[in-house]
Amino acid sequence: MTRLKVAVIGCGHLGTIHARLLAARTDAELVAVVDPVAESRQRVAEAHGCRALAEPQELVGLADAVVVAAPTCLHAAVSLPLLSQGLDLLIEKPIATNGDEARQIADTADRHGRIVAVGHVERFNPAWKMAVERCGRGRILSVESARLAPFTFRSLDVGVVLDLMIHDIDLVLSLEPGKLTRVESQGIVATGGHEDAVRARLVFSSGLIADLSASRIHPTLSRRVSLWGTQGLVAADFNAKTVEVVSPSIAVQRGTFDAAAVPPAGRAALKDSFFTDILPREILAVPEANAIACEHDNFLAAVRSRRPALVTAAAGGAALEIAMRVLDGLICTRLGSEQPVVSAPPRVAA
Repeated sequence: MTRLKVAVIGCGHLGTIHARLLAARTDAELVAVVDPVAESRQRVAEAHGCRALAEPQELVGLADAVVVAAPTCLHAAVSLPLLSQGLDLLIEKPIATNGDEARQIADTADRHGRIVAVGHVERFNPAWKMAVERCGRGRILSVESARLAPFTFRSLDVGVVLDLMIHDIDLVLSLEPGKLTRVESQGIVATGGHEDAVRARLVFSSGLIADLSASRIHPTLSRRVSLWGTQGLVAADFNAKTVEVVSPSIAVQRGTFDAAAVPPAGRAALKDSFFTDILPREILAVPEANAIACEHDNFLAAVRSRRPALVTAAAGGAALEIAMRVLDGLICTRLGSEQPVVSAPPRVAA
């Protein structure tokens, strides 16, 4: 197999991870990293024995495929010229700063026959895949997610909706819930001009309701998603790497179990065995996997086959559109103040 020549634009936290994983592959060759800061690009280039470049345009003719891990506000400016000059791209999430830029990226990729994948890496998380498989035997009624993290001083050009919540928006959209019909959102500002914590409710035409919480000022790290479906309840803990499943027994499925009809003398024993006999509960271990490496697998396979990646430019644009609707209706309060900010704070730094 011919090794694809790949490069990474952006040598920050995430770009450094992309470069390390790509450099370790046997089916690809990391030929260059790009960053305007000389110290940053040289550090990563020296670690992996590749070229250190200052400008994205220097990749034309050098690479086959590129990971764009630059700040969000630069995604369109970096991506559009590279697509028009024949490069395939994996663009970190969010795909762009607004819907117009996202559509320009998708249209340019289509016009030039280029592959675009978007870095919604949780699609490749084995805990999510297992949860959907276990809940997918019936109709999913609701999704509840909590994506909470301590403050890191990263991604300061966007707020928590585009930084963290957009992951869970994308996961909800992957369930094909229909058209978004209603949005309610409330947030807190604590560290500057962008929202730091947000709770949002999304209601879709299929009837599915998604309650999403995201915070980047939480004392502890937590990433959990729960799916409520007609055939069971499934909770995925992305940090603990477990999936908890609660399924209906035959009696519950048939409607023959009536808790009120259980004699008082038998209730204590049945209470102890409730999650064995009535709603059987399992806790499943999630197989080890590096979700970013799996994302690379999918992207490079799409480049080779010329078939769409799992998360296309259109999918990235759809997640961004709903994130923008969350922000458009967002009512924020500055932490320590009694007066709400009626409109959302700036979404992306200029």
